[in-house]
Amino acid sequence: MKIALAKSFFIIFNLFLCITVGTAQEVCELKSKTAPLLLNLQIGMSPEQTRAVFGKDLKIKVKKKGERTFFQNYIKNPAPESLRSVRALYLRFFDGRLYQIEVFYEPRTDLKTLVEVTNALASQLNLPVADWQVENNRAEIKCVEISLVADYILNPRIELTDETVRAAIEKSRQKNKKD
Repeated sequence: MKIALAKSFFIIFNLFLCITVGTAQEVCELKSKTAPLLLNLQIGMSPEQTRAVFGKDLKIKVKKKGERTFFQNYIKNPAPESLRSVRALYLRFFDGRLYQIEVFYEPRTDLKTLVEVTNALASQLNLPVADWQVENNRAEIKCVEISLVADYILNPRIELTDETVRAAIEKSRQKNKKD
């Protein structure tokens, strides 16, 4: 009888421990979040929705089918107000949906190091700072199928990618090479 009671207590204790640990973890979800450093864009936006974020400052024109890339740089001319401090911008679409946002920034006084960039992103996106994996001056965090990469080689660079779509595109490219 004592052994059965001890086993029951042990099982119940472990169950409560698992529940407590499971609920204490922060949910890492990036697909529906926006942040000023990501220009308030979201993965999955259509070209029209993306265009609406920038108004008349950015004229995004991409075809609806297949893989498309929109690129704009502000090396010779300054960026408009909605893209202040942006040096270059890549918006990659697949079948009419945004799957990758890559932003290169000018040197900024508020983002002088990779640590400052990751802290700003963690704060804006409500991400746990401890989940960043930093290696070779490159920080990465993966949340389900979305990855967020930041580096500071010359200037701050931020890349948000839907890895599921990227994998499908890579697979399609490999298939096309074989044909």
